[in-house]
Amino acid sequence: MTKKPTSKSKPSFKEVFSVYPVTVFFIAVSVILCFITFFYNYKIALGEAAVIIILLVFAVSVKNFQFKRLVARINACQGFISAENGNGLENFSIPVVIFGSDSKIIWCNSAFKKQIIANTSPSGDSIEQFTGGIGAEKIRGLDTFECEYNGKSYTAFHSFTEYRKEALYALYFIEDTELKEFRLLYRNSRPVVMFMTFDFAEENFKGLRESQVSEIVSGVEGLSETWFTKYDCLIRKLGNGKFMIVTDIQNAEKMKADKFSVLSAVRNYTYGDKKAGITISVGAAVGNSISDCENSANQALDMALGRGGDQVAFNNGSNNYEFFGGVSQTAEKRTKVRARIVASAISQIISGADNVLVMGHRNSDLDAVGAAVGVSEICKYLGKECNIVVDKDATLAMPLILHLNGTETENKFISPDKAESLVGENTLLIVVDTHRQVFLEAPQIFDAVSKVIVIDHHRKTVDHINKAVVFYHEPNASSASEMVTELIEYMQGGISLSQTSAEALLSGIMLDTKSFVMKTGVATFETAAYLRAAGADTVAVKRLFGNSLKTQKEKSEVVKNAVIFGGSAVGAVDFESENVRVIAGQAADELLSVDGVESSYVLFKTGNVINISARSYGNVNVQLVMENMGGGGHRTMAACQIPDISFEEALNRLKKAIKAVRLLNE
Repeated sequence: MTKKPTSKSKPSFKEVFSVYPVTVFFIAVSVILCFITFFYNYKIALGEAAVIIILLVFAVSVKNFQFKRLVARINACQGFISAENGNGLENFSIPVVIFGSDSKIIWCNSAFKKQIIANTSPSGDSIEQFTGGIGAEKIRGLDTFECEYNGKSYTAFHSFTEYRKEALYALYFIEDTELKEFRLLYRNSRPVVMFMTFDFAEENFKGLRESQVSEIVSGVEGLSETWFTKYDCLIRKLGNGKFMIVTDIQNAEKMKADKFSVLSAVRNYTYGDKKAGITISVGAAVGNSISDCENSANQALDMALGRGGDQVAFNNGSNNYEFFGGVSQTAEKRTKVRARIVASAISQIISGADNVLVMGHRNSDLDAVGAAVGVSEICKYLGKECNIVVDKDATLAMPLILHLNGTETENKFISPDKAESLVGENTLLIVVDTHRQVFLEAPQIFDAVSKVIVIDHHRKTVDHINKAVVFYHEPNASSASEMVTELIEYMQGGISLSQTSAEALLSGIMLDTKSFVMKTGVATFETAAYLRAAGADTVAVKRLFGNSLKTQKEKSEVVKNAVIFGGSAVGAVDFESENVRVIAGQAADELLSVDGVESSYVLFKTGNVINISARSYGNVNVQLVMENMGGGGHRTMAACQIPDISFEEALNRLKKAIKAVRLLNE
């Protein structure tokens, strides 16, 4: 770096020699050679002397010009501040360094030499060594930024000017190491509240004595308490298998680093050489006060349970969630009581509305349309006008819609455009088979209505609809159609379902359970029995799943070309087809029947978007895989959409997501 120049200083011989030693050396050698030549031929020596003098004058002029230019550039930067002594930045008490648009340092003041580099030579002439790799271009776009150098922390401010069309930057360093240490200490000491609850089904303890059940529960409680107390926590039992844990961010970060291994410890807890079948769910939250943390932690616990349990939902503030765990099967803990209460609440809200619109997700399937048909039966029973919003050009449930032709329900299907004209001040919107606004068939209708009811079974996501007057969410249910059927059962006075409506609901259940193979509980069979008693023809329902010969051949092509790696089968619909979504979903289902395959994924393209349909038998949580790629869904059935990406790039991202989830299972 250049010595301190000011507007009043001139370069001395010592300074010139220290900065330009090579130039001075060659001039000295030339003078000596000229002196020796004088003894042999004074005329040649006089010529050499004349050339040396001319070159010396020229060199001094050039160096003096460069020196004056440097002074002018520094003086231009000194315009950023005022200084009475005329030395401006040189005597400024704050470390200052001047550099150009190429990030190369031009000059620094005495305070910089003393406080930043301690009068030593820096490792290079780039400003980036002092700014943590931030160069001139990025610095110009920042008001301030933080950096570290030689073990100290700084907040840097910059100013910018131009000198003869040359960009000049002045960077001012404020040393605040101690302040940042206090800031970190404050951050690490902020409170974190966690609520923990045990997840298990009563069936797990059938055949055991009360004393044995108490021993299992006590063992799991002791295991959990021991793990949490390792991290300097306060843990208290609130009763009914629920605990409250209070700690700080510093210890919470240690738990995150350990990936909350208490989840796997409890999951693998054994009694009598057999897994106890108990898991825990934890909701944790950061806040400025204990009361803030408590409220947010309860919401986080609801989020963890809504996603199937056996996981930690950590709210870092402003609904910025991190999730840990969620790799085991969900314990079915549903009661008829809640369905009865929700049915009563929904009937009252519907009765108070002028009209009702029912809507599912984009590219609606048999479950979305079937559940919507069931809701329309409830509205009919309550004497309210109801319409089902469906884009018939994009639905996957067209066989069901055609099956309803000739019935009263046929005229209830309307397009999103027509639905907008029916929205009034007291219109009720009932959303089925999704709880995310971005997935709605017509989001503009959601924005236009004031009252919303949500009925969904998918595992809860952070961006769920939060303005619903009733949010009926059952992640343990097989389908939205099952949930709607339960509501129909508990409507006061009883609803007499038509045969076609019962078949619509049964088709939704059969779709999401893969004909009662996946995610099928006791309540699912009870619901199916109710629909069968209402007149549902299982043969007619089965026909709704039929494919054309062309579609069957295209599906077989995808299965034939699929590849398997690490227990996952991956296929692609890399050809044009009018039934591409149906082919992808059914091909993913069929790939699960291959020996050794625990999860399957089929990629297909629509427009500029790569879609992925994911399936599993439950050993692999495909919801976590798809969430890793921006999607979501269920443990056994999920999907995602990725815009502006190639098949190859999507496949590479998919492989990384599968590997990340596989590590959670290990």
